[in-house]
Amino acid sequence: MISLKKYIETSADASIRAMCDSYRASLTAIGISATQICPHLGEDFQRDLLNLRDQLTPQAVPDAVAQTGQQVEEELLKWGESASEYLQRTAHDVKEIMLIVATTAQAVAERDQRYARQFGEFAEQLSAIGNLDDLSKIRQSLGKSAHQLRAYVEKLVQDGEQSLSKLRAELSVYQSKLDEVERVATQDPVTGVANRYKAERHIQSRIEAGRGFSIAIFDLDNFKQINDVYGHPAGDSVLKQFAIELRGAFRSTDVVSRWGGDEFLVIVDCRAEDARDRIDPVRKWIDGDYPIQHNGQQLKVNIRASIGVASWKPGDTAADLLARADAAMYEEKARNRKPPKGPAKPPARPAR
Repeated sequence: MISLKKYIETSADASIRAMCDSYRASLTAIGISATQICPHLGEDFQRDLLNLRDQLTPQAVPDAVAQTGQQVEEELLKWGESASEYLQRTAHDVKEIMLIVATTAQAVAERDQRYARQFGEFAEQLSAIGNLDDLSKIRQSLGKSAHQLRAYVEKLVQDGEQSLSKLRAELSVYQSKLDEVERVATQDPVTGVANRYKAERHIQSRIEAGRGFSIAIFDLDNFKQINDVYGHPAGDSVLKQFAIELRGAFRSTDVVSRWGGDEFLVIVDCRAEDARDRIDPVRKWIDGDYPIQHNGQQLKVNIRASIGVASWKPGDTAADLLARADAAMYEEKARNRKPPKGPAKPPARPAR
């Protein structure tokens, strides 16, 4: 009996752990799928799901599991509404672009048909002139036809210039809409820097071109505590400020992107031996205090980033490069977690 009871209790613990692991894996998969479906909205949703996932442990009480389930449902509904609104807005923009192209095509077709008829009539008149016997009538008819032909050509040129001007204006509108769609699709909505999709495109294009470059992954240490203590608006404010600092610390030709959650990725066009010299000084600029608003007061939170640097080598895939940078970042993060051996004052942040 004692052995049977022990077996039941052991099996129950194993079942709870299996269900918990399955639930956590499902949340991770949902977050990844959301990012793939709609990169513009999926990254923040994935971050929120991962935070909820971390709350689920085999030791969690039933009430906590039920509360987490309710929060997951709320996040799914909120993301679904945002994705639906975004897709409807995108569809509307595409329809407007298609309407512009259709209207322009119709206008060109109408113009071509009109002049096809007029030049057809002119050809018939020339055929009729050829059947005349009176030379004076032939010369008179040719003079009249030449004048008519000149009028047709002038009208055709005038209409062509007007149509061309209108077409240029319509194409300008079309290009502006395409530029806006491109901007929305490649820009992180919270920080304003490039999103992960755009960064991946830049990495792949450099690999295909065989250009030497390096990447740096910046992961904000203990960022989750800011969201937990001060709320997501404060966390978003820190992300915006951090993105501004990164852009200011790098050249305009470098690509600064939000990789996801509290991670940023920067693509630097330099050789492997120059990567550290370019990236290490950035640490002194970005680490330090950042102001936030909380309950009507302005506070300061200290931010430090763990950095992983990797340089592309011929034969590397994007996954190879990212894996090395990620591993280097986690090594530094592990070192940052170790308590200092003696009292040390953090270095002063340079004046902005």
